Amino acid sequence: MSSPGAQQITVRHDGTERVFDAAQQITMGRAPEVTLFVDSPLVSRVHAILSYEAGSWMLTDNGSTNGVFVDARRLSTPLVINRPTQVRLGDAISGPLLHLLPQQARVGGTPPQQQPGLQPNRPPSRPQPQVGQPQQAQQPFAQRPPVQQRPAPQQPWQPPNPVQPNQNQPQWPNPNPNRPVSGPQHQQPNPMPQRQTPQGGTPPRPNVVRPPVNQQPQAGDAINMTTKADTSALPPIRARASTAAIARADRIPRNGLHIGRTSDNEIVVNDPMASRKHARLVPDREGLALEDLNSANGTFVNGRREQRALLRERDIVTIGNVDFVVQEGTLVHRQRPVAEQGLHVHGVSFTVEGNKQLLVDVNMQAGRGSLTALIGPSGAGKSTLSKLIAGTTLPSAGVVTFEGRNLHAEYEALRSRIGMVPQDDVLHRQLTVKQALNFAAQLRLPPDTSKADRKQVITDVLKELSLTQHADTRVDRLSGGQRKRASVAMELLTGPSLLILDEPTSGLDPALDRQVMTMLRELADAGRTVIVVTHSVACLDMCDQVLLLAPGGKTAFCGHPGTVGHVMGTSDWAEIFGRVDADPDLAFANFRSRQAFAEPPAPVKPVERAKAPKSSAIKQFSTLARRQSRLIFADRGYLIFLSVLPFVLGALSLVVKGKNGFQSAGFVQLPNGDMVPASNGEAQQLLVVLILGACFMGATLSVRDLVGERAIFYRERAVGLRSGAYLMSKIVIFSLAALFQSAVMIGIVLAFKPAPGKGVVLSSGTFELYLDVALTAVSCVVLGLALSALAKSNEQVMPLLVVVIMAQLVLSSGMISVAGQTVLEQLSWLFPSRWGYGAGASTINLPSMSSMPEAQKDFVWKHTVGTWAMDIAILSGITVLLALFTWSRLRLKKLSA
Repeated sequence: MSSPGAQQITVRHDGTERVFDAAQQITMGRAPEVTLFVDSPLVSRVHAILSYEAGSWMLTDNGSTNGVFVDARRLSTPLVINRPTQVRLGDAISGPLLHLLPQQARVGGTPPQQQPGLQPNRPPSRPQPQVGQPQQAQQPFAQRPPVQQRPAPQQPWQPPNPVQPNQNQPQWPNPNPNRPVSGPQHQQPNPMPQRQTPQGGTPPRPNVVRPPVNQQPQAGDAINMTTKADTSALPPIRARASTAAIARADRIPRNGLHIGRTSDNEIVVNDPMASRKHARLVPDREGLALEDLNSANGTFVNGRREQRALLRERDIVTIGNVDFVVQEGTLVHRQRPVAEQGLHVHGVSFTVEGNKQLLVDVNMQAGRGSLTALIGPSGAGKSTLSKLIAGTTLPSAGVVTFEGRNLHAEYEALRSRIGMVPQDDVLHRQLTVKQALNFAAQLRLPPDTSKADRKQVITDVLKELSLTQHADTRVDRLSGGQRKRASVAMELLTGPSLLILDEPTSGLDPALDRQVMTMLRELADAGRTVIVVTHSVACLDMCDQVLLLAPGGKTAFCGHPGTVGHVMGTSDWAEIFGRVDADPDLAFANFRSRQAFAEPPAPVKPVERAKAPKSSAIKQFSTLARRQSRLIFADRGYLIFLSVLPFVLGALSLVVKGKNGFQSAGFVQLPNGDMVPASNGEAQQLLVVLILGACFMGATLSVRDLVGERAIFYRERAVGLRSGAYLMSKIVIFSLAALFQSAVMIGIVLAFKPAPGKGVVLSSGTFELYLDVALTAVSCVVLGLALSALAKSNEQVMPLLVVVIMAQLVLSSGMISVAGQTVLEQLSWLFPSRWGYGAGASTINLPSMSSMPEAQKDFVWKHTVGTWAMDIAILSGITVLLALFTWSRLRLKKLSA
């Protein structure tokens, strides 16, 4: 045993040892800047401090949330460490264990492994069960056999050749030389502690065995590309407990137990994604059964959505974001072991058509409360990996687990726990922050959520992200950093525990870049697992770990950013990116050479995904229609344009010369004495203006809409938005606007021109003409949506609109007759203007007003009920076909982008 006054102390944690001298103050915790990193959700950022004071080592609790425990008692005052002491952080039983071994500093002394009371390095022990955790809750999780660890050579550590010190080479100013890498043990060896130099003294002798670092291969060496990464840290993946005993039902009343969000349920689920009356436990003749009460987000048993299921012991029941385990005939909250907390990516690869590999054997672990940055050159697969982690893409090989559950096999049960913030803003800029969040809450939260509950959720989210003072500010008036906060706020409405952001700092200046990264650091400190894809390396010091991908999706580095200089030979990220981009295979081989070999994890067959929208189609349609109306009225410039457009088009019709309008011009006598109807070219020209005006108004209403909201639609569809409800809300609102515009345009024309006489079907020719024009405008509204779905960008919208309007002008047959012209006539049948003009011509009886032979032989102009009905039916059919085409485009996995 060391005597009091020891000037050195050995700290043993997680299978490794660190030696510190009296000149150092040792901070312990979860923050990037601490001296000794302890990766556990029970540990605060700077949890405890170990310092040498008055001839003794003193251990002090730094105001941690969960406390420091010695001999199962929580420290309230500093403790003198004058003997080997076991310390637990965060919990007296299950908290991370540290061994504090004080010793006298001696020159030429025996290495700590040979001193009395010290033992050689041991592999990390399995995490202890949490306090109060029922044993049955851990039974369904099959533990993988441990991977054999290669023994560390008993020799002082020497730096590898690529990392030889150089007087002229910049060194990474590592603020945390003794912190192990924040990530899986199989990903990155523990960083080597740098020699600590007391002020005014010589470096202490490296008398402690450090984990070995294999020498990295040089450019001329043979590269081993077959070694797999170590998967020893793979958490247990639960299998379906189909062979367990059926749970008995003698512990619940005969009328069952209700499960839901409100306090009138026997089992209350305090989660916004749970319905008010979500499910019910009922006794069955065979045992305990679970019934879903038509909940919005479904009830899941072992990851599969069930309407009614017979429960077995140790089954996992998921309601909202809360997991229960069946235990002795009832439900208890499932306590996840430490090994199951957070995100684990194991041996993941992704291959597209043509056997092109976008990701190759990626391994990563991100614990709860951690911030991980995905960086790398363009084309390295960062966005692909983020989508795969989000569950929207299935891996070609490997396993992704979140909270101990296969993410892709049980995606429907876990989807509400995953928040994905794309690179583009997913907010309508015309709305205020509060309005945007309110509509998002109506779409994402259960439909039985009251207005007061939604308001409380929004208030809490705004407060957490410091947006309360900007709640009534329009999104387009926010700064770049504030808009990104608002996008994050939309994801926090459902309370996700995994948050993924794709390029959140793109286009921001360095000050806003740091603001966004500070926000992500705070979100992680609140207990979430945060993954950020970024090209910026200025604020990586805020991250717990960095995953550097080389082109082709090959891992080049994974670990704490402070260790990159030691591992990569330089701390200059620009130089590192250049090396990785120039030779990704060598970077990948160097990374793999530091990993232990293990068999890749066995893939788990995904459960067939059920389509589980967040609410009914009618509820979604109502919400989206109100939002679309608010968007139109919120954009004042757009609203003024829509209001003025029908007046302009109506006024243009007044330039047509004549006083007969849509009425007959009378009769004229031919030289032979016959009386024939006088030609009324004015009616034909006025009808061209009305029909083409309707086509233009309808298309301009909607042509920019879908392409402009593409990023928003992608995200809303991922959280359960129905494509049909989305499209119908657009069609209905824009059609109502088109009906109003058509009425204004016809009203102006008929105010100065004589109205038509009796129609074909209706006694009022004026109203029948309005129906012809309005239906043409509605058809072109849907045509505009179809063009918007086809366009790849906003820049392509206007050329498409111009081409379509010009085609409608020519093929309407109002200015250039297409009747009887082969090919041209058949092509005109595809355009709404052809049938809209035909219906209008039939209504006003245009053949009787024109002496042109073409007017007499055009079969779609006849003043008969059959002809008018055919024109209207075909026009309606074209509208339906265009709507179905647009809907099919929206339902595609990826729109043209």
